[in-house]
Amino acid sequence: MANASSKRIAAANETALRNLVRNMVIINVLALAVRWMKARRHVRPLWPSGFPLFLNVIGFIAVLFIWRWFAAIGTPRRDASGIKVGDDLGGKGIVELAWDVIYMTWICTLGSALLGNWVWWLYLAIPGFGAYKVFGIAQPFLAMFMPGIFGPKAPKGAAADTPAAGAAAAGEPGESKRQAKLRARMEKGDKRVQQQTRRQAQ
Repeated sequence: MANASSKRIAAANETALRNLVRNMVIINVLALAVRWMKARRHVRPLWPSGFPLFLNVIGFIAVLFIWRWFAAIGTPRRDASGIKVGDDLGGKGIVELAWDVIYMTWICTLGSALLGNWVWWLYLAIPGFGAYKVFGIAQPFLAMFMPGIFGPKAPKGAAADTPAAGAAAAGEPGESKRQAKLRARMEKGDKRVQQQTRRQAQ
């Protein structure tokens, strides 16, 4: 079972690395082609200037860096003892966040070429998602020091379901909901309740 799992992870890692290189080339060539066509048609510069150019370069470098890191940790190595499987590139945690950075970079690279440089604002989703994940990890520790703010919240209906709350709602201590309904009907003059009360008294 362990050997089969190792082979599956090794095959999945090799496929992921091949697809990563192929998609990286396709996305950047497409973005360059779109920018070239728009530059010829609308007489615009081929490359963006200023901060959008900086974001394009940083995004490309980030994807290259992640690809090299994935290749270092995920490439299976074969020797005389067999296959040594690296880390699972489909795993959770930092690997999952790295894939999110790659996908968001590709969306912004191609989207900025097609729609405009404003698409790079979507890049803010990466630190926002990272902050959300960090908060999820830190929340139990924060709840120890500030339970009123970060501690577990009681369900809204929980207070009404307790016996004390039912008695308080009924108006008399120790009175059930059924008894409270019968008393309310008796106060209204319901004859059926009065007859039932007489039978119980007899």
